Amino acid sequence: MRKAIPKTHQALDWIGKGMTAAQAARKMEISESSVYAALRKTKAKDLGCCPTCGHKIRN
Repeated sequence: MRKAIPKTHQALDWIGKGMTAAQAARKMEISESSVYAALRKTKAKDLGCCPTCGHKIRN
């Protein structure tokens, strides 16, 4: 059985294709704040920081 991809992940894919966060949220029928929170968490992980508190993660 195949797992369903969460709507926030699908919205992030749309943002990667050039859509704004607000447009992606409307398209996926979810709140804009959840899309912005997911963006913030993915950017923090890319920078090597904790998505919750912002401290640098040691390797």
